[in-house]
Amino acid sequence: MRMTTTGHQMDYSSPSLNLFFDLRYSPYFVKDDWNFILYQTAKQLPVMQGLSLVDVNLSREHSIEPHWHPNANELLYVIQGEIIESVLNPVTLQLLSYRVGPQQSVYIPMGWWHWTNAIMDHSRLVATFDNKNFEIVYGSDILRKTPPEVFQIVYGINAAQWAEVIKQVDQTVIIGPPDARGIRWRIGTNGSR
Repeated sequence: MRMTTTGHQMDYSSPSLNLFFDLRYSPYFVKDDWNFILYQTAKQLPVMQGLSLVDVNLSREHSIEPHWHPNANELLYVIQGEIIESVLNPVTLQLLSYRVGPQQSVYIPMGWWHWTNAIMDHSRLVATFDNKNFEIVYGSDILRKTPPEVFQIVYGINAAQWAEVIKQVDQTVIIGPPDARGIRWRIGTNGSR
């Protein structure tokens, strides 16, 4: 037995101990057969403490929308293909962009705004998080949930014009660009919109 960081005991001698999980049956988001995200947290594999991961598959010119993780640092590792990972440093306001290929990685500190653009078909990457249940705040949610009047007051943008522009973003995007035929999606078993 050992004590986990949450104070719960983990019994590694238990005959019911499970150390295996198949991500193929744990979709986080599916846009189509080539653009999807699989995920694993402590909810799927309880023995996994202080760690989560996602398996991302993207075709060329597809992106993971701008977002941040308020409760976890991220390590992104490319297995196949090539991406551009962009990160906004909130301390210096410098935009950092990295061309990342197989066997290369990018570290993204907790709370830093970032996004991924695939520049090759069949790009596949794994992102690990130092939290057993990572959280995500998506840019599309910020844009569509902030009242247009706020953009007018704060930025001087005409509220009616902004409302017209943003009405096309009627759901969380996650993998863009939007498909004109509609998006088949599912956000985790406990996800909400």
